[in-house]
Amino acid sequence: MKKLALIAAVAGAAAIFPTAALAAFNGVVVGKSPGALAIASKSGAIQTVHTRAQARVGARVRVNGSAVRVIGRAHSVRIHAVIVRRAGSTTFLAGGHSLFAVHSARRLASIVDKHQPTTGSVVNTTVQVTASGQLNAGQTTVVGQMTTLQVQAPVTAVAPGSITVSVNGTPLTIALPAGIQLPASLVGQSITLTLNLAGGQPVANEDDEQGDNDDQGDDNDDQGDDDGDHGGDDGGGDD
Repeated sequence: MKKLALIAAVAGAAAIFPTAALAAFNGVVVGKSPGALAIASKSGAIQTVHTRAQARVGARVRVNGSAVRVIGRAHSVRIHAVIVRRAGSTTFLAGGHSLFAVHSARRLASIVDKHQPTTGSVVNTTVQVTASGQLNAGQTTVVGQMTTLQVQAPVTAVAPGSITVSVNGTPLTIALPAGIQLPASLVGQSITLTLNLAGGQPVANEDDEQGDNDDQGDDNDDQGDDDGDHGGDDGGGDD
């Protein structure tokens, strides 16, 4: 049985994406996975922070290394990310090595296919955050295109020809190259995948030699201003 060489790391992957080098910044939580938070800065760039801190999606936080402190709640947030897949009313995005999901109202397939950006599109968008922490899609602008990127996510299922990971509790199934089968022992572990986005659907590569081509990793701008522990700021840094 061939094993995928891109299984580079499991749960304790802080060494791969160190947070110690991050300057202190403010942001909004847009995604969660075991031991990590995906946090959008003011510009929309996503930082993955490996931390034991607990914060809900939509929480406005102050980050200093691996220390994350909740300082309020955002009602909207600017995001700069890459579309990994669209499935029905859910769009899976990637940024800073993290995956997260944005939801939209259901529309006719012909309208969606014609007007919506597709897999590999680099987008700027401002999403609305519901009280339950769901990210609802807003106006989206395509600003580029990517063919590969690297993500980390917890595995929930392995099947012949595919692997399923959890994205904020929503399953995302990713195809594997022909002839590749992964062991069931991966279920419950967090792994790093290099995805090929060129074919219109995400496919895991057979090697992990290409790093993340995402241009979001070095932006530590603040996502809006602190609004206090009982914050009600509804701009998410957007005027």
